[in-house]
Amino acid sequence: MEYVVIRDMSAGNETVGEMWQETKIFDGNTTLDEVMKWALSERNHPADLPISYSRKRVTITRPHSD
Repeated sequence: MEYVVIRDMSAGNETVGEMWQETKIFDGNTTLDEVMKWALSERNHPADLPISYSRKRVTITRPHSD
């Protein structure tokens, strides 16, 4: 079974900047610790802007199956 994790990201602040979501699929053997490590990790914006992420909004769900 797979899990989809979605995290909110932003560069700038709440009035000026970019906001987007990043998604990653984890297999069922991935620990919650590994999922949260990805969800709370920081990275650099391509334009070298500081990036922040919402620690309050991380969504974990399952992919839709046909």
